[in-house]
Amino acid sequence: MPAFRRSSRAKASSVTISSAHAAKSQTTTKAASGKKSSRKAAKPVQATATSDLPSTLSLLENSRQTTDEWLKSKRTKKGYGNYVKGGKKWLVEWTAEGRLDDEISEDAFDVMSEQTPLALRALTAYKCEHLARGFASAEGIRSAFKDYFERNGRGIRSLRGGFKTYYESLKNRHNRTSTATQALPMLPADLKVIMEYLDSPEAIKYFTVTQRLYFKAFVTTAFTLWTRNDELINLQFKDIKLNLRSKTGIPYHEFSLIFRKTNKDPTKVQKYMVQIDPAHPEIDCYTHVEAWKAHMERLLGRRLAGTDYVFPALASTGQIKFGEPTSRSAFETLLDEVVDKSNVLQGRNGRFTTHCFRRGGAQYRFLWADRKWSLKAVKWWGGWSSNENVGTLMRYLLDELMAYEEGFSDIMMDDRVIDRHETFMGEDERVPVSKADLLKFEDSILTKIRGYDCRCSSSSDPCFHECSQCFCSMKK
Repeated sequence: MPAFRRSSRAKASSVTISSAHAAKSQTTTKAASGKKSSRKAAKPVQATATSDLPSTLSLLENSRQTTDEWLKSKRTKKGYGNYVKGGKKWLVEWTAEGRLDDEISEDAFDVMSEQTPLALRALTAYKCEHLARGFASAEGIRSAFKDYFERNGRGIRSLRGGFKTYYESLKNRHNRTSTATQALPMLPADLKVIMEYLDSPEAIKYFTVTQRLYFKAFVTTAFTLWTRNDELINLQFKDIKLNLRSKTGIPYHEFSLIFRKTNKDPTKVQKYMVQIDPAHPEIDCYTHVEAWKAHMERLLGRRLAGTDYVFPALASTGQIKFGEPTSRSAFETLLDEVVDKSNVLQGRNGRFTTHCFRRGGAQYRFLWADRKWSLKAVKWWGGWSSNENVGTLMRYLLDELMAYEEGFSDIMMDDRVIDRHETFMGEDERVPVSKADLLKFEDSILTKIRGYDCRCSSSSDPCFHECSQCFCSMKK
């Protein structure tokens, strides 16, 4: 009986344990199935999120649009477009007349083939040989079509082979036969000659009041701010705060420049405080900008708005085209006219370009101004990158100076006028002795005497002591 009871209890216990295991198993199975069902339910959400992502083709198209818009400036893209458009037009007309003897088809620039480099070579030869254009035309054609082929995914095979050989030949011919004209910096002495001419009766007859005031304001601003041409022609009055006063009452204008060559960030603005400079009217940006603004407001009959260009386009008659910025070529034409008529380059081999003001302004502040600037200040004011190589910047500042110095063909002549940098370290026997030189010489003599006095203090020579006392009294 007891054995039977124990057996029954054991069975009951085993049944209870089995039931518990079964219940646990069922619970685990339900939980697992619940997880699976929840995972299955989450899949449609994932699919919806994936469907919102862009395709590879759209990403590539977006990257292409960004490249087209921001890789090159609008002026560069416009120039390249004119080269390509003109080249295609020339090819169509040339093939229609049968001048290429069916060797090149009219679509050689549209369909990449063996005819493409031949067409480029013929176009370049027509410009540089037949029309006698300079090497700059060949450079423009090559750069424009290279950009065109790359943007259309056709590679640059057309720039190799025969065309590349011909291009290098044109380059060698240009380097060996062309007469180089040095691009000079425009310094205050040059601006003084030009300003005096613009105020002369001859200039008043030839140039309008608008042209003269415009030119004075443009060149003094370019010289003061060291602007590149594109930076200045796009300047608007919202970028200038006029007639401000410093803490001590000095009048000044504040210019804000954003897109300098090394800066593409619109949030990085450099502000330039330019004070009035009546002592140097030839470079007084403050006064000339003020006069130019007043003249434009008189012509308009209203105050200038922030969106008005500081230097709008000028018509050939000298009238202002408000709302339209001036172009590089238009100012270059006016610059060439003023330089030619003022005779500022008389007796000098060189020319002034739109970059002459930036070079001249930088050299003046670094080398010639009464208060010379440090290299760090020059880099900041000119908008050069902080990572700009010092050697590059120094060549920019000093190479033009070397071209500006006089020659040394008469350096052995005794009657040659003494000039700087002729002798080692600038020393010259005929240079007058300064007071500082005499003081240094006196200190040197007294130091030697004192040293000799210490070594010979036991000497009974009255002559030595008398000389020593004499020099000591001179020092006092």
